[in-house]
Amino acid sequence: MSATIQGADGEYVDLSGIAIRKRRPTEFSSDRPVVDQVEEWLNEAGLTLATIRMKGLRPAGMKTHWPDVVVDVDDLCWLRDSDDVLPPPSADAIARMDVALEWVSLLDDQRLRTVVNKRLIVNPISGKFHWEWRKLGRLLGIDHKTAKAWHRRACELIGKKIRHL
Repeated sequence: MSATIQGADGEYVDLSGIAIRKRRPTEFSSDRPVVDQVEEWLNEAGLTLATIRMKGLRPAGMKTHWPDVVVDVDDLCWLRDSDDVLPPPSADAIARMDVALEWVSLLDDQRLRTVVNKRLIVNPISGKFHWEWRKLGRLLGIDHKTAKAWHRRACELIGKKIRHL
């Protein structure tokens, strides 16, 4: 029986002959840069958050007659692609999501925090980011490469701060 994982380049690597220490679900790997792992955790946190089933969030006895406020016109078209029921995320994924979402509060710069928060909005069916880099750049009035650099900088700052916690 062979164990394979998908590497960063998209290729599958055979791990059947390698002894790997099982790490805890909220532990970083020591053989990879922390900034890359922070970015992966944030991406996974957005997808996990999107796939959590939420029931009973509306108050049953209290109703208002005001329409829902839509801050952004693009939010109107951001509906689920299908009515398929997704499997709930695993307990490990939820634990990682909780840890990763706490990291956003470590960012003092509001611009970096905005970029990270916007990138957490993910479609649960397609896995596509609602705020792609170009769209996020237009929203913030910056180039899409700058938006991507801000996200990377935010991941670097988070990585530095969590090492000292």
